[in-house]
Amino acid sequence: MRLDRFMRIHYPAIAPGRLAALLKHGGLTVAGRRAKPTDRLAAGDLVVLNTPPEPPSPARAGARTGPAAGGGPAPVPLSAAERAFLAAMTVFEDDDLIVFDKPAGLAVHSGSGTRVDLDRLLVRMVSADGDRPVLVHRLDKDTSGLLVAVKRRPLAGVMGKAFATRRVDKEYRAVVAGLPPAEGLIDIAIRKVETSHGGRMAAATPDDPDAQTARTGFRRLAVSADGTAALLALFPETGRTHQLRVHCALTGHPILGDPIYGDPQAAERLLLHAHRLAFRHPRTQTALSLEAPVPDAFFRAMERAPAAFDPSRRPA
Repeated sequence: MRLDRFMRIHYPAIAPGRLAALLKHGGLTVAGRRAKPTDRLAAGDLVVLNTPPEPPSPARAGARTGPAAGGGPAPVPLSAAERAFLAAMTVFEDDDLIVFDKPAGLAVHSGSGTRVDLDRLLVRMVSADGDRPVLVHRLDKDTSGLLVAVKRRPLAGVMGKAFATRRVDKEYRAVVAGLPPAEGLIDIAIRKVETSHGGRMAAATPDDPDAQTARTGFRRLAVSADGTAALLALFPETGRTHQLRVHCALTGHPILGDPIYGDPQAAERLLLHAHRLAFRHPRTQTALSLEAPVPDAFFRAMERAPAAFDPSRRPA
């Protein structure tokens, strides 16, 4: 798990900018050393917060302020339009969880060039006791589908661990170029490489010290009328960055509309969707199985499949 994700789960009150400052000045160490927010934690790493979160201002001493009592001004309440936007995305909610069907194009967390993101909306959903929903995993901005948030901080660690230890069954839907086999397992280790367009994932040799084991099961569900595209069910057995996207591309069947690993003009959007999640409720241990309908864009692409995948339009 990346350090910034670990901190969002266990210390949601610490903003990304403050996290960077803590790391820069030695207020947060990993295994006794300074780290970067993007560094990945290893089993047994000791994360030490040497500096507590900023205290509330004197004017509000004794009162819970900011998201999860992290200090700072109280968040601006959500507008009626923002509440309606979140409600339209919600597929499940109880006293402990909210599960969203995130649309493609909505960022999960803030980043360069991001004006609206889901986490910034959740920060403003502070409950009477000062807690606010915390996302326990993430999806790429261009990927749609199921996304889980917990309403109580103690449960964030429980759900975060369930995702990290693969106790959550995930099923995705994707439309890919070409005609892959009826079913199979993609077992290709991957690693991050730097390109002129930024970081990308690529195939790695087994002896590469930066290689990350990655396995994806798949099953072909349908084929377009002209035989140039297929609808797949994808079952990630590991959770690497861009795993599904790069695995499909490495096997010669990139996901349509992928601006990084495929042809961005082959579809109106990245045709990757988190379709189903199955897990135990973090408090009651009830078995939950939730689904988000496959968007219409997938079916439109299957009806108007490109005659061929054009590798000349794949970004370098």
